[in-house]
Parts: sequence; C-alpha cells; structure tokens
Amino acid sequence: MGLAKDIALGLLIVFILLPLAIIILTLVGVGVPHAHPVPNPVEVNYTAAGLLYMGPPTKALAGYYCVYQVQVASDGWLGNCNTTGYVSLPNGVTAPIRECTFNPSQQAYSPPGYSIQLNAQLSNGLWLQNVWGSAWSSNGSILLENAVLKNGELQYWAGPPAEPCGWLVIVISNGIAYFGYSSDGVNVDWYASYPVGNATITNFLMNTGLVIGGPGSGAGVDFNKLYVVFSLWYWNGTAWAPAPVTPTLTTNTAEFVTHAWTYVSGNNGVVSWPEPVNSTISTPRPGFTP
Repeated sequence: MGLAKDIALGLLIVFILLPLAIIILTLVGVGVPHAHPVPNPVEVNYTAAGLLYMGPPTKALAGYYCVYQVQVASDGWLGNCNTTGYVSLPNGVTAPIRECTFNPSQQAYSPPGYSIQLNAQLSNGLWLQNVWGSAWSSNGSILLENAVLKNGELQYWAGPPAEPCGWLVIVISNGIAYFGYSSDGVNVDWYASYPVGNATITNFLMNTGLVIGGPGSGAGVDFNKLYVVFSLWYWNGTAWAPAPVTPTLTTNTAEFVTHAWTYVSGNNGVVSWPEPVNSTISTPRPGFTP
C-alpha cells in the first residue's frame, strides 16, 4: 500500500499539479516565455526605433525631433525573422525580440533615406501617421506626409517641406483628426485633416509613438551613423504634459532600422548608432495649443 500511495502521489504531481503550476505562473507573467526588463540604453533591431507611448487616452500628441547626425548606408527589405527572446514592457505587455536578415536594395528607395514618424492608434481602430522624410523632392528637400490606415488600406496626403528639427502634431477635435507641423514650436501648419468620429489616441497594441525607420513602403534603413533626439508630449485636457514612454522594441509600423541604440529619460530619448549613449540633451516644450 505504501508503494502504491507513493506512485499515485507522484502521478498526481507530474500530470496534475505541475501543469497547473506552470499555467498559473504563466498567467502571472512568470515562466514561459521568460520576459526580461527593458535595459536602458537598449539595442533595437529590425523595428522602428524611438519612443513608445504608454500614457492615458488623449486627444493630442506632439512629438519633437532633431536629427543631429545621420549617414545612411543603404535601404532595403526585411528577410527571414526568428524570435530570440522577450522583454516585459511597463504596461505588462510581453514584447518579442527578433533577429532578421536584411536585403539591401537600390530599388527600395532612391536616394536612400529614412523617416521620422508620429504614429497614433485610435480607439475606433483607425491608425494615423504624421511623417517627416518619407518623400524627397527633386532638389533634395524633405517633405511631410500623413497617412490613415482604414480597413487595411493606407490613404496618403502630401504636406509642405520640413526641417531636420521640428514638431509633428496629431490633434483630434470635434471628430476630426488634424495633422500639423511646426518648425519653431509656436506656429503650427495644419496641413491635412481626416474625419475620425468620437475617437481618442490610445497606447493599444504598441502602435502609438515617435520613431525613426525606413523611408516608406515597408522599407528599412541601415545606418552608418545616427544621432537623433526625441521628446513626446500628450494633452491632458488643459495643458501639454510629458508623455510616459518606453523604448520601441517592437511596433506595428512597417518601416524599420536594422540596428540602433535607444536611451530614454523621462519623456525624452536619443536614438544613436553605432555607439550607445546614456544621457539626453535639453529639448523644448510645445509653445502651441491643440
């Protein structure tokens, strides 16, 4: 009887209690897969790099960017990818880390370039982009562009020329989304609008933030050198407030960088390559209102 009881107890542990324990540990974020905290600075690979918005629902975002140094090696396309690990984001989401192959191509974009994107996921499923650098004119100046993703289809509107340092703004007012650009942080050129209904900007699915990536059409960019500063603000109903952010280790925008370092402090960030940094520089506060 003693041996039979021991065997029964062993079977209970192996086939019932152990699987149950694994399920419980997985539900509380422990076990499989094991997610590590996000280091700072962190190396970002094969996704857009920058600031992921972790704040509350809002009606407006303002993203400051300044490109201090950039040298593009090539643009190209993403090849095969494999998940190599996971990290745990501040909102409890477990984000995959992947390693991919990169296929440089002169046909990806000519001349090769990159884009700065202010992306906003709306509560009604629409996804908005306010983009600097996605289009080049014949004289080499960089143009603004915005896009709306609706029912899986992107719709584009071109904007005015912009500068290497400036503000990208998305505001929802009376059911209309307005796309703006400011070169001085005071005056805003509201160059496009789109009806979105009674929607707010959310941090759902890691789709909202301020990032640098490839030039457009899903292309990626490989940098020889990069140093760009970001700052993200959200409208709290009465004033601009520093946005809670974390590095974008994964994001649903198609454009990507092959490799970059991202350092975050408060609502500020620096994306650099090939060396990481562990400090940010002073950035301005928005001098305009939605």
